[in-house]
Amino acid sequence: MSVPAPTRALADSREDADTRVGAPDRATDSAPLRDSTWGVDATADQARATVTHRSPWVRRIRFLLVTPRYRFDVWHRLADAIAIVVIALLFLPERPWLTASALIVAIMFSPTLYRHRLTVSVLDDLPRVVVVGTVLSVFGAVVSNAGMNLFSLMYFTAVVVTTLVITRMVVAPLLRWSRRRYRAFRHRTIIVGTGSTSLDLARTLRERPDFGLSPVALVDADRTASARRTAFEMGIPLENPSAGLVEVIRRHRVRTVIIGFGAYDDRELLKMLTECDHEDAEVFIVPRLFDYLNVEGRMDRINALPLIRVKRSAHRSVWWKFKRPMDVLLSGLALVLLSPLFLAIALAVKLDDRTAPVLFRQIRIGEGGREFELLKFRSMRPADENESQTRWNIAGDPRISPLGAFLRKSSLDEIPQIYNVFRGDMALVGPRPERPHFVERFSGEYRGYAARHRVPVGLTGWAAINGLRGDTSIADRVMFDNFYIENWSPWMDIRSILLTLLVVIKGTGK
Repeated sequence: MSVPAPTRALADSREDADTRVGAPDRATDSAPLRDSTWGVDATADQARATVTHRSPWVRRIRFLLVTPRYRFDVWHRLADAIAIVVIALLFLPERPWLTASALIVAIMFSPTLYRHRLTVSVLDDLPRVVVVGTVLSVFGAVVSNAGMNLFSLMYFTAVVVTTLVITRMVVAPLLRWSRRRYRAFRHRTIIVGTGSTSLDLARTLRERPDFGLSPVALVDADRTASARRTAFEMGIPLENPSAGLVEVIRRHRVRTVIIGFGAYDDRELLKMLTECDHEDAEVFIVPRLFDYLNVEGRMDRINALPLIRVKRSAHRSVWWKFKRPMDVLLSGLALVLLSPLFLAIALAVKLDDRTAPVLFRQIRIGEGGREFELLKFRSMRPADENESQTRWNIAGDPRISPLGAFLRKSSLDEIPQIYNVFRGDMALVGPRPERPHFVERFSGEYRGYAARHRVPVGLTGWAAINGLRGDTSIADRVMFDNFYIENWSPWMDIRSILLTLLVVIKGTGK
């Protein structure tokens, strides 16, 4: 049975919205959950639970030797590279190796040519291959062979594009055959929700292994007799995980998660997706009112059902791997260059009050709920340790000295945190860290607050540069911080640092 036709979409959506399905856990032979994870509504105690991650060596070995997702990707890239070299040697009398190298590099880094797809179709990819192949061929040939005449350029481009199409005509049927023939080429998949669309999708994947997905479990909060019967007939366990979706992913060794229709509301689904940020699982979402949507961009499809491919979490991207090295480099350089300023401020603070310490130390919550000691230049002396940990705002406090007011207004009291960045407690840019008392309180009051701890906390942050510092809305801070996490890019960090420097120069801080 296939996925519902578009004419049934609205009826299915209404039916799915009212369906309440689930089932008890069933054990498998895969590894048990080894750590605690927390979602958007976790408490501070849950947020402090240590989140363990797979070893980078394990990830690398799986990528090179085991992971089916990349097997045809690697061979496909290799086939294209060999074909381009042969074409360059045959058709370019001057600098063929340089032209081939430039073209191979450009094609390999194209973000759309080698995207893993559920529906493998040469005709679906043909417009993209022609456009990208033409542009990159012209670019590579012109850069490396500036003197190439127009006819030679057009002939070379046509041969390259034709070759790219031919390689796909060979690879596509081979990939579909491999998916049908070998289980290793199908991703272990769980479907969240047991509405009619979700059940039809599971049935389709069972009947059509050429999509490359093998459903191993259905997940939902409630259960009905019809859903249990359908799952039993398909031989798929129906679960209601009490330990969260991550536990199911690890227990079943899942590579793909499809969010369908079922009993979970949007709040619960958001928590599930947040929990999956650090997992090696690709996430698809069945869009609501899917019969009104065009399949484009990052979307894929199973028969006539469109699926939205959730963008890989920014902190799992290649660029994120450079964030910590750059933090170390820039913070180390800043410690050296700003050492005279550090010394001058420290001397001024000491002369302002000889009986008090120069540095103010306070426990804050960092990535994964871990505690660390945050450093500041002292601007006042709290009455006791409890006051510093539980008092929300000290603006207007008479104990703040004129020097302390200047340091706070210029944000210069924060610069010792550059050492926190260098030490690894923080990043230059990230959600601002908070005290344990308020982390516990806000985690219970504001949806998504604990999810801020998915990434390292920062010396400055997206919320801070948008005016959300001091006594401002916590709900808005949560929104801005989670927006930063989901949309992170190197330029976003650079922009945050530049705007922070502007705040320091203008003296418009706290």
